[in-house]
Amino acid sequence: MIVTSNSVQHEYTIPNLSIIGEVDGLENVAYQAQIYLHSSTTFDHTHDVVTYEDVPGSTTSTVETITEPKTLTEFTHYTVDLNTVGVSTDSFTAFDDLEEDQVIQWCLDADTDRIQEIQDKQEEKVLEAKDKFLNPRKYYRDTPVTPWRRRADEASAAGI
Repeated sequence: MIVTSNSVQHEYTIPNLSIIGEVDGLENVAYQAQIYLHSSTTFDHTHDVVTYEDVPGSTTSTVETITEPKTLTEFTHYTVDLNTVGVSTDSFTAFDDLEEDQVIQWCLDADTDRIQEIQDKQEEKVLEAKDKFLNPRKYYRDTPVTPWRRRADEASAAGI
């Protein structure tokens, strides 16, 4: 199942489904699903590529502006407990007849607030990764030598 929000695509899949052998006479009742959530955003990234050529006696360079798609992703997984109370033959789907989208919908119905919170966190991570990619200077951190220490070291080296 794919959900899109704020230019972020969220893909839900269920790799594992746990069952109870019998509930109220019904066999192999799903009681827990593991969810994989892959979140991604794709955007056009424009940048310059400099190519240097050695020509006898000098080096020349050419600059080419390239726009290409860039995709950034985040992944998480979690489990959701499914409600097995009150399962009846009218609402029961045999294990072999289950479809992934159906089970994902059960999970969304069973724990809507938690799943939305996880999706929102994933979205925040993906959008932050995009911002870090596009604006790396905002996230640059360093601990350089203080200017007064640098000046003192330069003066000492110069013999002043």
